[in-house]
Amino acid sequence: MTREDKILKELKSGISDGLEELIEGYYPEILRYCIWHTPDRAAAEDAVQETFLKVIRYMDEYTHRGKFRAFLYKVASNTCKDIWRARKPAEPLSENAAYTEAAFETVESDVDLRLLTARLPDSQREVLLLRFAQELTLREIAKVLNLPLRTVQSRLRAALKALEKQIEKGDCYP
Repeated sequence: MTREDKILKELKSGISDGLEELIEGYYPEILRYCIWHTPDRAAAEDAVQETFLKVIRYMDEYTHRGKFRAFLYKVASNTCKDIWRARKPAEPLSENAAYTEAAFETVESDVDLRLLTARLPDSQREVLLLRFAQELTLREIAKVLNLPLRTVQSRLRAALKALEKQIEKGDCYP
């Protein structure tokens, strides 16, 4: 039994000592995901907080089958969609975007990835970002997006082919 399994079992039985550990363990990666999917950092932080509040609120209804990470990303995805519906989207990042926060140490590669994927259809871009920016497995992505595994595989393959063509043409950025 993993530490995560033990914490989730305790939470189900009313013991909440491990809740903070669970949140701290997933907070950075959920924040990074939300930064990709919200208009700004403040909205991303709000989305992360709301994600964890929803998870806590609905913990009684959650049945743990070893897929908590995918469940957490699904809640974060829905929360970010709600934020986009409520707000007007911000302008896309420019190539010269500069961040000074410590959490953005990898911002250059993230901005490159964002610009490189800007021309992809949303469905392909989402699969690509979940796979390479968030390092989710294909099965986890299928669970998050509520898609068959084969669909996730074909979208990833199509996205990679489209990126390869962009790079070959030297047409990498919008």
